Amino acid sequence: MSTTLAFRLILGLVVGGVLTFSVWDRSYTELEERPADEDVRTGRPRFRSFADAGMLPTMLVMYLVISLAIGGREMAMQYLLGLLLRVFLLIGVYYVLLLAVMPLLRRHISARVCAVLWLLPGYLYFLAQVSSVQRADPGGERMLVLHASGTLVTVLLAVWAAGAIGVFAWKIISHLRFRRRVLKDAVVVTDEQTLAVWQAELTRAWIGKTKWTLVRAPQLTTPLSIGLFQKTTCVALPARSYTPEELSLILRHEIIHLSRRDPASKFFMVFCTAMCWFNPLMWVAMRKSADDFELSCDESVLLAQPQPVRRQYAELLLRTAGDERGFTTCLSATASALRYRLKNIMAPGKKHTGALLVGLTFLMLMLCAGHVALAYDAQPGAARIFDGWPPEDVSLRYVYPWNDDRGTEFGCTDEAALKDYLAALQLETYTEALDRYGDVRSLQLLFDAPEGTLSVTLADNQSIHVTRLWLKNAPSESYYLAEPIDWKLLDRLIVPRPVLRVWFSVPGQDEDSCFMAGVYSMTQTLPDGTVQVLQEPDAGNYSAFGETGGGRTVRLEFGQTLLEPYTVTCQTPDGSERRIFTQDELRGGRVPLLPGESANYTVVARLQGEDGSTYDAVFCFRYDRLAGGT
Repeated sequence: MSTTLAFRLILGLVVGGVLTFSVWDRSYTELEERPADEDVRTGRPRFRSFADAGMLPTMLVMYLVISLAIGGREMAMQYLLGLLLRVFLLIGVYYVLLLAVMPLLRRHISARVCAVLWLLPGYLYFLAQVSSVQRADPGGERMLVLHASGTLVTVLLAVWAAGAIGVFAWKIISHLRFRRRVLKDAVVVTDEQTLAVWQAELTRAWIGKTKWTLVRAPQLTTPLSIGLFQKTTCVALPARSYTPEELSLILRHEIIHLSRRDPASKFFMVFCTAMCWFNPLMWVAMRKSADDFELSCDESVLLAQPQPVRRQYAELLLRTAGDERGFTTCLSATASALRYRLKNIMAPGKKHTGALLVGLTFLMLMLCAGHVALAYDAQPGAARIFDGWPPEDVSLRYVYPWNDDRGTEFGCTDEAALKDYLAALQLETYTEALDRYGDVRSLQLLFDAPEGTLSVTLADNQSIHVTRLWLKNAPSESYYLAEPIDWKLLDRLIVPRPVLRVWFSVPGQDEDSCFMAGVYSMTQTLPDGTVQVLQEPDAGNYSAFGETGGGRTVRLEFGQTLLEPYTVTCQTPDGSERRIFTQDELRGGRVPLLPGESANYTVVARLQGEDGSTYDAVFCFRYDRLAGGT
């Protein structure tokens, strides 16, 4: 099991367990009865939302704004594409499957849980940001990668954005127009009898003070609640009379809707439909979800109610014409759903709570998401890595495999071939997170470029990361490779180089310090007899250390096996003194330090590599006696 999949499993179990308990707890709370004299302001509302419908839109908008502010249009485009594939594709598939099984679920599962299932994708913000997909851990999960041209992606994204904005704006404007028409001639209810029933139902729902406004609207034919925010929410009654019993059922219905934040739930469904407007079944899902919100409310209104009350409630539905628009809830919605609602009211049957189903469904969402990604706008490495610089203007400085923890140094046998390989790579913008380290094999290359130091990291999940260290904050550019990295070629070009560690004592410290000697020159003789030059003679590679006295020798430690005794030559910087140490003076790997202020040391050695290669190396280092030394 990959690290990513394991993390998803743990996160899915934890959040799924919380959701299961939440649904069970809220269902149990609706069955409770409180003493009439208990202060309802001190407790939880009796009817509460089963799932938070606002987190996903909020998180996505917030991160989109952050992407625009930090990375500009390109980063925001990449983020949007990733979300469309990682989240909204999953949402579209989920709702299609839910539409198929919902008739079966309605017969056996509580209507409250059926309503919750429409809202579960709201929790995919965990997946969108916390559980970001990594494409490849060795032996782990694999993703379907779709490839496209940058032009095609830009056109499709523009079409999608136009459709999403258009649908969302249309729904918002329709809601505002309907609200304005409904409340145009509405007046606040002042009738004492109606207010008494209203207060009695608030108390029954364990609600003390509320900012909801009870109004009477002559434009309406059915009671409804309208508004997304508590301060602007109104419960509107038609200009007709109701018996106290009917009024109690009507207000109870609307209070339950508002307590559960069903208008916000409808907003979430509109948001998902706008994001997936190209999927015709999403429009069906939006309508069907509204039916389940009403069924759930009916179920809660009639909990533990006798048959006469159920019959009265059914007759009330039949006498009430539906007129539901925007983010509203009403007693009677569409005629198509009325028949099923009446059947459910009069003959509800025995149904399971279904709380465990919520948790299991969320777990499956977490485990099934994120297996599709998009790679687009392919460009050669010559442009995306080297910015079109001539090859001779870029030189390799350092090589470091991140998965090598032996402290081995590596060199390049053919720098021109390495640069040609990188320049020919096809780099694509990718919509997923790509781990450059972790469990994957990776290789970091540092180049001296015309503008500064260039870092290039290749990873075994077909990714390459380019960091231009001369830029402010050194942002990393990550790309996807259409073809797997040719590690066989890189293993021929990037080979381990023998190292020499120089240990020296520091006054006042119990342990010796160590540094790597520079490489003046080095050749490699392969097992087949081929000779490769790993380092041309370079007198500028002297590594240096300083000591304040007390140290009379340094100790040499080779990283590979010595094939024959090494030699050490010492010389002062001005060339006035030169000394070749005997083998007796070099016993135990100890090299005497000259008494002068500074000296250059040259070590000639023949070493055996792990692959049977032979290395002829010349190492060099210098020491400088610091002020205060003897």
